[in-house]
Amino acid sequence: MASKEWKQWEQDPDSESKYNIQRVNGDLPEMESTKQLVDLISDVYEDGMNILDVGCNVGHYLSGIRKKFPKLDYVGVDAYSNYIEKAKNAFIADSHAKFEVKNIFQPLYPDNPFDIVYSCNVLLHLPDFRIPVSNLLESTKKICFIRTLLGDNTNLVKSPTKEEYDDQGNPLDYWYLNTWKKEYFTNFIEKLGWKTTIIPDIFQSKSIQDEFENAKNRSHIGTKILGENQVIENVICNWAWVKITKS
Repeated sequence: MASKEWKQWEQDPDSESKYNIQRVNGDLPEMESTKQLVDLISDVYEDGMNILDVGCNVGHYLSGIRKKFPKLDYVGVDAYSNYIEKAKNAFIADSHAKFEVKNIFQPLYPDNPFDIVYSCNVLLHLPDFRIPVSNLLESTKKICFIRTLLGDNTNLVKSPTKEEYDDQGNPLDYWYLNTWKKEYFTNFIEKLGWKTTIIPDIFQSKSIQDEFENAKNRSHIGTKILGENQVIENVICNWAWVKITKS
């Protein structure tokens, strides 16, 4: 998989990481998804378990996990070295955390799987989920949590980051905002020999909208609330969690 086809933040990695560093530092509130992730981990955690965060960015999910699990052994991986260096600096004093550069389209830790693996807000930004999900599960010993966009239908979206297009009308720079049909997504996982459980996404609308209103100067539009839905640009976000366990 060519990096040009999915590494949409490679040319401007600060566009995303600067806000997540503010979460690590406490200058921005904890994400609603972080709160639910900690609850999901709490429901399954047993003493001695380790955890792998795939697509960790600067480690902002770890900040929330540490409030409940100060000594849980954690590894965070991301395809962007810029993010990993920032994560290492942010958690330099955390002796139970390690960060490495890993590409989700390549094997992660198939020879040393983790008890709990999670990947949040990553798959929607990729051209396809099948190889990434296979790699996640090959590195999972017991439980995997995935948060992504799932709906009644598949909608593949290339959202331009600037108004420049090739001769066929394809955007030259874009990011994916893909929603996959729920059954297609879960059936693929179950054919690999795993069991899936869909868990509704839980969030406080006011918290998301307040952050959107307070950060309108950000380089991308961000998430806002429209009615009862989260919205990014023109895309209604049908967020869902998938809990994956051995059949």
